[in-house]
Amino acid sequence: MSTAPPENAFARLFDAILAETPMLVRKRQMLPALDWRQIRSDQIEAMISRLMDEGLKIPRWLAQDLLCAGHVLQDQVLAVDAAVFAQLSALNTSAIDLDGVLAAAREVLSPGFLDPLPDKVAEHLAVRFADLGAPDAAAQLALRARSLSPAGQRAVKPHLDGYLAALPEVRLRICGSASTQALAAALPRAFASSGFRAAVSESDYGALMSELIRPGADVDALVVLLDHEYFMPKDWRRSADRMHNDLEQQAKALADALHSYCTQAGVPLITTTLPSVAAPSAGYADQAYPAGAARTCSIVNDVLLAAAEETPLLCVLDSDQAMSALAPASRCDHKLWYYGRFAYSEAATHLLAAAMARWWHARTKGPAKVLALDFDNTLWGGVFGDDGIAKLQCGDDFPGSAFKAFQTECLRLKSQGMILVGLSKNNDDALAVFSDHPGMLLNRDDFVATAVNWEPKPGNIRRIAGDLQIGLDSVLFLDDSPHERSAMRRLCPEVIVPEMPSDPALRPAWLRSLAITWPLRITAEDERRTGFYAAEYKARELRASAANYDEYLASLEQKLTISPLSVETLPRVAQLHLRTNQFNLTTERLTEADLRQFVGQNDRLAVSGSVTDRFGDHGLVIAATVECDGSSATIRSFIMSCRVIGRQVERAFLGALLDMLCSSGIGDVTGLFKLTPKNAVSSKFYSDSGFTYEGTADGAERWRFTIMPGCTMPRSEAVQVARSN
Repeated sequence: MSTAPPENAFARLFDAILAETPMLVRKRQMLPALDWRQIRSDQIEAMISRLMDEGLKIPRWLAQDLLCAGHVLQDQVLAVDAAVFAQLSALNTSAIDLDGVLAAAREVLSPGFLDPLPDKVAEHLAVRFADLGAPDAAAQLALRARSLSPAGQRAVKPHLDGYLAALPEVRLRICGSASTQALAAALPRAFASSGFRAAVSESDYGALMSELIRPGADVDALVVLLDHEYFMPKDWRRSADRMHNDLEQQAKALADALHSYCTQAGVPLITTTLPSVAAPSAGYADQAYPAGAARTCSIVNDVLLAAAEETPLLCVLDSDQAMSALAPASRCDHKLWYYGRFAYSEAATHLLAAAMARWWHARTKGPAKVLALDFDNTLWGGVFGDDGIAKLQCGDDFPGSAFKAFQTECLRLKSQGMILVGLSKNNDDALAVFSDHPGMLLNRDDFVATAVNWEPKPGNIRRIAGDLQIGLDSVLFLDDSPHERSAMRRLCPEVIVPEMPSDPALRPAWLRSLAITWPLRITAEDERRTGFYAAEYKARELRASAANYDEYLASLEQKLTISPLSVETLPRVAQLHLRTNQFNLTTERLTEADLRQFVGQNDRLAVSGSVTDRFGDHGLVIAATVECDGSSATIRSFIMSCRVIGRQVERAFLGALLDMLCSSGIGDVTGLFKLTPKNAVSSKFYSDSGFTYEGTADGAERWRFTIMPGCTMPRSEAVQVARSN
């Protein structure tokens, strides 16, 4: 007996249940089990019509199934406002061209765009991008999906292999107090999602302390995976005080070993903290009892954090924060522990790996520097032009309380070094809201720059970034409008544009969780950064009114104070080395540990400079490191903040540096320059300062300056130079 083709059977089945689809949607029955690829488009249209007749729209779960099956849905039939559905529909049409595909890829790959959606959506997008000629987007989406079907793996794998091969390599070594095999398997995928190709090696099981004390592998970073069992009391016949004392000694020994590794190996070390315990060992007294499990975790973690304060290369990764999506009871799998000494469940291991990858990305790329904020329905509820100041929602009652809390988070980020910028399509009198509305926490002065006009926001942010001399890839743009977010992604693809929750109540916690805003370390300079940029803006206004550039520089009344590197200035000088791109002659990414080697040495020198002018204090903005060999010296790094580019500070600083070298008996000075895509502004610095080109070696141009009686040192009449011990 012959049977009908499967697609005809599905079609007949769907025709039979079509009349009941409103009830099936309400109860979420039967429809999730259908293979929607076998359902014709006319049948989908009939179902939508049937639902609309009943006052229903397509819910999120059904929209995902339909779109992943290749169907096209219009926005008006959806019960949710999700921009990703519009992108899925566009990619399911046959009319989309390559430019449209690449634009869609930029939008889909924006931070947070796919976060609320299941793996099947990421997989469908990956396969579509692979089919439509966007292999890198396909690979990145495949990495975002926690799992792929066999068909999805076959479609994406060729593109994934090529994408991974092109990523910069990071050599990681793992050791731990239990098995590290699961983490070793999870790290490559996690690092690939953050843009790195991880080459992972493992130390022997149980070799934690020996690996730390005698580092052997040539790696870029060491990962240490700690677990509860390593520190928990083993012999309960001993007194609680004795067990407590033993724990303190064990924790101190570990801290000493971590410090020893960083000192000897000179590379970052990432260690996990002990997460919260799922079951106490002393009941309600667990935190107070000397041998309690919670007390044990607190003691170990406190020792680790204290060690990190003394060891800049040591990163203590908060395991609780990394695994916050999992309840403590779900972070371990007891069978895996007793079977193979795996301390964490599969889900917990993937979360730890992802947190490590995010930390490495932040260390390499740096967090966002500028927070560009929309006004209407972002900083307050309502539209200023329609509602007026009195009706805008921001205060102690909902929903104004949510907007007020969001402003609190913006102020927190400002206090940690982010620069606030306002972008609003409004008349310029909208700025009066910040002074005249009683519920506003933000003041007009909290914004270093604003663009309140009716011009496109991408053009406004380009102009402001240019004025601030900050790259667009350091700008984080927040706007409640999906249309404005889409326009920014298309016209300024470098700008970071995350998907912001539509519910204002979710936004404060969401902003706190946005990893691109997380600083690795907060310095005194960070807390004062808004003042620095405000002073620079006033100086820029003076320049516009000056008759000529020399008059402008002279009227600034600049003072440059030169200081040798110290413990106090070390964090800021390291921050300059790690984050500065434009005026960075060699792009030497020197860490605090690297820079400590220049303190108090006869053959090495590190100096920094702070600048003030008539408008205020710009802080520590310039630094250099020098290696000396007899009567010769090489300027290894020379960096300056973009805040003072073009004000002859670099020339005055170089002259002061040469004076210092001359007083130490140095006669020949070599300056190095390595061209990068971002430092062209500094490419002529040495030639303009009187240095002579001597060729290229090891990828760096070599420029020479001979200090002799009567030679012309680099100087600036516009900068007064002072020295501080």
